[in-house]
Amino acid sequence: MAGSTAPGRRHSDVFFWTLRILLASLFLYQGIDKFSDRRLWLRLFEEIGFGQWFRYFTGVVEISGALMLLVPRATLVGVGLLVCTMIGALLVHAFVMGLGPQTVFVAVLLALLCGIGVRHISRKKLKEGQALVASL
Repeated sequence: MAGSTAPGRRHSDVFFWTLRILLASLFLYQGIDKFSDRRLWLRLFEEIGFGQWFRYFTGVVEISGALMLLVPRATLVGVGLLVCTMIGALLVHAFVMGLGPQTVFVAVLLALLCGIGVRHISRKKLKEGQALVASL
């Protein structure tokens, strides 16, 4: 019976690792881009009202979260950082920029991050349960 679920589990692992790598790449790129002098970021963070230091802070959080997505022991911390960042982005869209297609993209990223977090927790609990059964 365990052999019949192994291929499905492997496909699922490949899917979630691919998703983690893609999201990490996206957040790494966006985080690094926050340190550029692109007018988009300069204007947006000025409109937010926190100043340009917050642009750099956001870049550091995105880069850190992206790298943590790729380290299994740090995945939940990375997911937490990036979820907070995406919630902040949704609030900025709702109250500063206005809602639009980019808001949907932010919401999709938020949902994907939550999915990775839930998957990571469930896999961890499954491994703990298997270890408990093996010790009996």
